[in-house]
Amino acid sequence: MSVTKFQVESLETGKSASVDFGSSIINASVAVQGFHLSYGSDDHHVKTIDVKAGISSFSGSKVTVTATCTMEDDSHNKANGTLDILVIAQCDS
Repeated sequence: MSVTKFQVESLETGKSASVDFGSSIINASVAVQGFHLSYGSDDHHVKTIDVKAGISSFSGSKVTVTATCTMEDDSHNKANGTLDILVIAQCDS
């Protein structure tokens, strides 16, 4: 019988992390739980925001997740942020 397990991982944009669930993974998925972007105290008119969470692989008891969290204004000023990723795994036990 399978068990669904959840863990949250906070990552900076462009980073990846392995999340260990302690038992064999049958299937896995991710969801964005939250994110933080800021230009600091400067005034900018935001043009685009790009927020993505992904799975690059899963094997054995580990899921490797990736994060993209960026924004850009009309003057091409860019800012990187932090993404809170909810990792969901269907495990053997």
